[in-house]
Amino acid sequence: MSGARETALKALYEVEKNGAYSDKALKNALRGGALAPTDRAFAAELTYGVVRHKSRLDFIIRNYSDQRLKKLSVWILNILRMGVYQMIFLDKIPHSAAVNEGVNLAKRYGHEASARFVNAVLRAVSRGGDVKCPSLNIYYSHPDWLVDLIDAQYPLECKKILAANNEIPAVTVRVNTLKTTSGALCDALTKKGIEVTPRGELLEIAKFGDIAALEEYKNGLFTPQDKGAYLAAAAVDPRPGELILDVCAAPGGKATQIAEMSGDKAKILAFDLHAHKIDLINKNARRLGINGITAICRDAAQPDPQYIAAADKVLADVPCSGLGVIRKKPDIKWRKTPGDLKEIIALQSAVLDSSARYLKPGGILVYATCTINKDENGGVVERFLQTARFEKLKETQLLPHTDGCDGFYICKLRKK
Repeated sequence: MSGARETALKALYEVEKNGAYSDKALKNALRGGALAPTDRAFAAELTYGVVRHKSRLDFIIRNYSDQRLKKLSVWILNILRMGVYQMIFLDKIPHSAAVNEGVNLAKRYGHEASARFVNAVLRAVSRGGDVKCPSLNIYYSHPDWLVDLIDAQYPLECKKILAANNEIPAVTVRVNTLKTTSGALCDALTKKGIEVTPRGELLEIAKFGDIAALEEYKNGLFTPQDKGAYLAAAAVDPRPGELILDVCAAPGGKATQIAEMSGDKAKILAFDLHAHKIDLINKNARRLGINGITAICRDAAQPDPQYIAAADKVLADVPCSGLGVIRKKPDIKWRKTPGDLKEIIALQSAVLDSSARYLKPGGILVYATCTINKDENGGVVERFLQTARFEKLKETQLLPHTDGCDGFYICKLRKK
């Protein structure tokens, strides 16, 4: 697995040195390589594992190192992180393999002194083991401000939320009911040796490389989708003949779900601010065999006069901090700041106000986010209801540790 370790190291270098997102850095590091599927999976495990547990790994390294981490090169620091991650978090990797492969990488990306240093630190960790962490932010590897926010808003569940953020989420897919059934898709995937478990309206797929490479995906029989996102779109409850707006639609997961739920008989306008994302919506609709979606390049925060009071239903899955999807995108916890949250709340309010203007009297507005931050969720809705002639029908906050899905907020409103 030396190739997998080197691939992960290259990805982590791009994350640390050049500010790349871990998923894109890993994809680039894997490109053109000849790694076996098991090695590709191991490279992903190392990359995301180090990003998830960075604070705790660094704390352990400090306890066994006589050098300050700031003086280490990015290469050597991440070699140490990968080695410690394997020994602390991966039961099936022998400590000797983690040490030896770390030393080999240090020789390649450093010098003899670097290799001796890596050898000494990793052998010390192998002998001494884990180190007791003094605080939640170190043990669960979250920035201080985020631990404080979660503790203030969810005091009884703080540790469980922090722990859930570091878990590897299951892969779930939505069956395209326009083309197949849940049972038929389960049978087709099972025949290929893929472990599939029905989860309500979704299917959970055991670890299987790149599911987009499957013929069933290419033929439009399913779409990857989390339970939280599925429930947000399902709250729209689309009916044939309705005009439905999805105002922040790219890449089209929820718009295509709404189309499928209506039997492709609703008229759906899918807005997005960026032209290249309009292409993504159209591409997904074509793959799934959907005809009822019209994708339009439009700023969701600025109402379009031609659709004022015209829509039966509107889905506003607004831009947010993403604090509910840290399991899938661990970079989020290291990149977001409290200042980012304040800016995004202003945008959310603008999108909600604009979306409300599109509805007919009695129309339904679904406001959704993929965050657990209450200020972006109920806080935005309550401010909206102070001036808007709407009534709240249902409000749901999904949490990873209780609902087995992304942290999603869904609020269903009706125009009076």
